[in-house]
Amino acid sequence: MKAFQEIVYSNRKNHENIHEKIIANHQQIEGWFRNQWLKYPAPFYSSIDIRNSGFKISPIDTNLFPAGFNNLNSDFQSLYVTAVKHSLDTLKTKINKILIIPEDHTRNEHYLDSLGYLSRLIEKAGYEVKVSKPSITDNSKFKNINSLLEYDGFIPDAILLNNDLSAGVPSFLDNVKQVILPSKNIGWTKRSKTDHFNYYSDVCSNFSNLLGIDSWMIDPEFRNCGEINFKTKQGEDCLVYNAEKLFNIISEKYEKYDIDEKPFIIIKADSGTYGMGVISIDSIDQIKNLNRKQRNKMLSTKGNVLLNKVILQEGVYSFEETKESCNVAEPVIYSFSNFLIGGFYRTHENKANNENLNSPGMIFQPIPLNDICISPDLSLDIDSQINKYYVYGVVARLAILAAAKELFNLD
Repeated sequence: MKAFQEIVYSNRKNHENIHEKIIANHQQIEGWFRNQWLKYPAPFYSSIDIRNSGFKISPIDTNLFPAGFNNLNSDFQSLYVTAVKHSLDTLKTKINKILIIPEDHTRNEHYLDSLGYLSRLIEKAGYEVKVSKPSITDNSKFKNINSLLEYDGFIPDAILLNNDLSAGVPSFLDNVKQVILPSKNIGWTKRSKTDHFNYYSDVCSNFSNLLGIDSWMIDPEFRNCGEINFKTKQGEDCLVYNAEKLFNIISEKYEKYDIDEKPFIIIKADSGTYGMGVISIDSIDQIKNLNRKQRNKMLSTKGNVLLNKVILQEGVYSFEETKESCNVAEPVIYSFSNFLIGGFYRTHENKANNENLNSPGMIFQPIPLNDICISPDLSLDIDSQINKYYVYGVVARLAILAAAKELFNLD
């Protein structure tokens, strides 16, 4: 991890400053969130990828099986431990032993570092932790005895999934009494990004009514097609049709708010993580003329799972960059339950501000937070660090609330 570089931000044309609106109404916002969490408890943990273009700030992905804990600012470890305690306490059930079921990244040192850091946080919170062998396909050490899952002689009180279940829900998780965090029903075999952003749009509609703003400023437009095959070109007519509709919607908003930028769209797998199955386009012709490399990129996702459904999402520019190297940057915010614990900036020296930064060559810089997105400082400039982090925190919690509503309706 490289030393932190200051992130600079250019607030492009913005006649209705969303940052200012959020900060000015922070007390009302915090009360609104408190009421929401009573109805919709947040998932155990999450990480939210955010893009900030000044005239628009919104999440672009919500990960409910987060990795990357090793990229957090280690100066705030005591806060992370406290958040873990609070999150487990809210379950109101006796928990002393926790089994973590990880991804299959046995050769990914960065993932193993994240897994180790997560384990230590939970141990420091006062729990006994065991991590299963990183392979849910090898279930020889798992046993279900009287509806209690046992792993290699270890009987946990809770099972923590750090595997997004892209390959399916393993049979050993069927009919177990122990609490599973988060629910196995929220894995990518059942969940879709389209569903999540439908929930997110609903959350944004209610939130925007509270503030009296256009929800578009915090909500990326999106559309979805049926099945598609980028090799045979099956379903591409639907892709072109929906892309045209989406470009028209974005163009109208840009014209309304006098935004002098070129609209673009992100086409990505409707399920899955790790930035796989993602392309950026700024014209219909680019869809019609996808080259072989682009098509191959869209054939499969993590674990070689066939990519047959995509979401077309409004692209959000990132006008944040590192001060010294001028690399494009985007914040990633982490939470345990609804307790924000900070995050890091993802940067990339070879990507433009309209491209996917979650790709090989990315660099992580921990955010040097002092108040961890909890409250703004009205005496400071709108775009000061602490106020900017508060805005990140609000947008991240909107995405977490959308995920909470997903969980509420899936379980």
